[in-house]
Amino acid sequence: MPPKRASSKDTKAETLVEKSYRQAIDDIAEEYVCPITAELPIDPVTAEDGRCYERCAIEKWFTWKPQTQLKSPVTNEPMGKRLFPAVQVRNTLKRLVESGAISGSKADAWKEAMAEDARLAALRERAEGGDADAMTDLGIAYRDGKRGVKKDATQAFLWMKRAADLKEIEALYWCAHFYLYGEGVKQSNSRGIAMFGMAAALGSEYACGMLG
Repeated sequence: MPPKRASSKDTKAETLVEKSYRQAIDDIAEEYVCPITAELPIDPVTAEDGRCYERCAIEKWFTWKPQTQLKSPVTNEPMGKRLFPAVQVRNTLKRLVESGAISGSKADAWKEAMAEDARLAALRERAEGGDADAMTDLGIAYRDGKRGVKKDATQAFLWMKRAADLKEIEALYWCAHFYLYGEGVKQSNSRGIAMFGMAAALGSEYACGMLG
């Protein structure tokens, strides 16, 4: 005998259940959205107010607020600066997004951010392995606060200096700039001019322009 076709009543019931599941998952996803970025966090942490945040977002919030005035971005109640890695939240979001249970713009943004995180890890591995171009790119990332890293002039200079020591032209130029303006390193006109000279000797038009 051919199998019985589901009745319209059964079909409607299944649709309602599916909608109920979808709504429940969407509600769970909203609980994980960072209150500062309004996106699903890549590196989630739990703050002292009990809320989940993107680590770099809540750390930036802390830098904007003096310790005596530090308050929760959500409740506006006083809170400390301790942050606790939310590993289970990260793993749950990974499973929900990769399975398609969470979709839409927030899931797409999460996937792109995760891909950027993977690219950054690969870039850092190359830089730490001695690749001068990767060192320069990582220095630029820290200089601009791009590729998922916080803006950090000291780290930018350190990576540029490592690349400059390997005679990477762009890194030499930027090290000269950092020395001249005291960004990430103690200001030194003599070292800045000397590094511009090295960059110019290796063919940097920008360095030649700076030296006149």
